Amino acid sequence: MQDTYTEEILRTRYTTFKAEVATTRAISLTTGLPIRCQNPPEDITENIVKFVIRNFEGDTTCEWAKCVGKKGDLVSGSMQKEIKAFMSSGPSSFGPRKVFDRIYFLDLRSIVEDKLVVWSVNLTNESSAWKNIRMNASETFADQCAQGRRPHISWEAIRPQIADHVTKLYEGSFEGIFTPATVPVSQPVE
Repeated sequence: MQDTYTEEILRTRYTTFKAEVATTRAISLTTGLPIRCQNPPEDITENIVKFVIRNFEGDTTCEWAKCVGKKGDLVSGSMQKEIKAFMSSGPSSFGPRKVFDRIYFLDLRSIVEDKLVVWSVNLTNESSAWKNIRMNASETFADQCAQGRRPHISWEAIRPQIADHVTKLYEGSFEGIFTPATVPVSQPVE
């Protein structure tokens, strides 16, 4: 099987979604109605990160897992990559048995202004640093998973706890994800 999700398909899907978000936000602002934007579709978020990984980490083997008949969001060989996208400061949800070799966070809070940020976290679901993320005063990520619960936590609460494993991989416009970086990003962010 081959990953046939192209730049052109992603451009079409992203443009349509961005316009919907802009319309929803404008209606909410002008009317005061508490309309919440829909969550971004997984094909858009996972493929945005796919192109960032290809062009900014230099991993040209990265493919959309669903397109090539594999488990997870993205794959590079046998490596599973998990994607979490967010459009607000609300929490992301994690499956208690989700397996990944690396996780990426896509910040779409400024989508209408055409600004995206992709963070790479060099941890697996089995890493002690990941398992020991504090969910609250008495529980860790691993504690909630062991109880069969879906941990819910925001990127702002996660990032400071694992800062040594985090790299800002990309910050810029949507079109910028398609232009390879001259030097792949490899250093952690402070």
